Amino acid sequence: MRVNKEEVLEKIKFGNAVVINVLSKENFNKLHIEGSQNHPLKDDAKVFSKEVEEKYGKDKLFIVYGDHFGHLESFEATEALTAHGLEAFNYAGGVQEWFKAGYPVEGTETSGVGVV
Repeated sequence: MRVNKEEVLEKIKFGNAVVINVLSKENFNKLHIEGSQNHPLKDDAKVFSKEVEEKYGKDKLFIVYGDHFGHLESFEATEALTAHGLEAFNYAGGVQEWFKAGYPVEGTETSGVGVV
């Protein structure tokens, strides 16, 4: 299921959501949604899903994002988590849309507009 930036912000406020950035650690360090976790998508989606479950548990709501709209990895990661039995949403707008909207971000490029 897809969510927009306003829905992501609302789910974060409830406190039970884990926001996962699927970009490389290098790109995550440049710009990411404030408070989000970095967990790059692996070649094996099942391994990725198992690692996420082991780290955060089954009872969380996962919101997955990448760099920008059309970033296929965030969609694939969301599908993998859902297939694994976890509740997951894809924030397709990504960190670029989030940043341009003026929402809270962290990273070394918080004053610029591009990561990848």
